[in-house]
Amino acid sequence: MRFFPLVALLAVPATVSACEGDCIVAITNAWLGNYTKPIESVMRSMAAQISDIIPGRPSEDATLKYLAPIMTAYRKDAYKRMETAIFPSYFHGKCLDSNGVTPSGCPNPDCPIVCGTPGSLVHFFPKLRYIAFNQTYHFLESLADPNSSTYQQVEKMVVAAASRKTNDERRRTYSRIFPRGADGVPIIPMLKVRSPDVKAGLKAILAQIHALLEETCGGSGEENTNGLPSCSWEREMKEYILVFP
Repeated sequence: MRFFPLVALLAVPATVSACEGDCIVAITNAWLGNYTKPIESVMRSMAAQISDIIPGRPSEDATLKYLAPIMTAYRKDAYKRMETAIFPSYFHGKCLDSNGVTPSGCPNPDCPIVCGTPGSLVHFFPKLRYIAFNQTYHFLESLADPNSSTYQQVEKMVVAAASRKTNDERRRTYSRIFPRGADGVPIIPMLKVRSPDVKAGLKAILAQIHALLEETCGGSGEENTNGLPSCSWEREMKEYILVFP
C-alpha cells in the first residue's frame, strides 16, 4: 500500500457526518502519509550503520535493500494498526458530558470531550499526535524484534552479504601475496567473516528504531503539549480534520 503525505490529501472533499467512514479512512491515511519521510530517514540511518559492519562498506542504497522485509510488512499492516490505535481505541462514541449533554463546540470545531468527532480530535490533538507516533514506532519495533520472521530475513541477507564481501575483499587484497597454481590463479584460502559479530552489530542497529524516530521527530517521546515538533503537522492536520463535519 502506498501512503500519501497530508499535502496531497487536503483537496479531498468530505460529505460525511462526524468522523466515521471516509473520515476515519482519510485521517488514518493522512498520518501514515506524514510518517513516510521520517520512517525513510530512520531506515536510511540504519542502512548506513549496516554498511559499516559489512566489509567493503557497500553503499547506503545497497544496504537499504536488506531492510525491505521490514518495510514490506509495515506497509501491509500499517493502515489497520493505525486506524485501530486512533479509532476506536481512543477516539470513539458520542460527545456527551457527565450529565448526558452535548457541550459547546461539539462535534466541532473544538470539543472538550473525548469522542469520535473532528472537534474532539482537534481539542485533544497533543494526544492524537502521540498516538500516531507511538503506534508507528511500536509496530516498527515489533518487525525489528530478533524473534520476528522479518528480522530473521534481514539478518540472513546481511550475514550473507558480509561473508561474500569479506572473501571478495581478501581475494583482491592478497592476490599478490599467495602462491599461484598451475593455471596462474592465486591460491587464496577462504576466510569466513565472524557471523556472531555481524549478528550482534545488526541487533544493536535495529534496536535503535525508537531512538532514531524520536530524534527525527525532534522530541523526547514523552507526551508534552508541544512535543515531537517535526512530526506534529499540527496546523495542517487540524485544518484537514475540520474539513469533515
